[in-house]
Amino acid sequence: MKIPSPKMTASVTPNTLVGRAKYEPEHGAIMWRIKKFQGEFECFLQCEVLLSGSLKDKPWVKPPIGLEFEIPMFTASGLRIRFLKVYEKSGYKPTKLHKTLTKGGDYEHRL
Repeated sequence: MKIPSPKMTASVTPNTLVGRAKYEPEHGAIMWRIKKFQGEFECFLQCEVLLSGSLKDKPWVKPPIGLEFEIPMFTASGLRIRFLKVYEKSGYKPTKLHKTLTKGGDYEHRL
């Protein structure tokens, strides 16, 4: 999850029980990465953000929070591959393995 922060952010102290969160100045955001997420489960992230002093106090326009995810061995459409045949004249022997992966698109949430 990519949580934007103001440009004048000096430091961030994240607090979470699930995954790990870290302020990445090159992205200008707090990046919260969660390896595994169980169904019907909530997790929280609390951050303390320290801002550096500024002569101009302009209001911060809040950009959207972005989310990307992958779910291995799951197809959202319900598509199943029961068998697969490869016809090759050169005698190629394919391995008997196929892998499914569901990837989330660009999800954004505006506050």
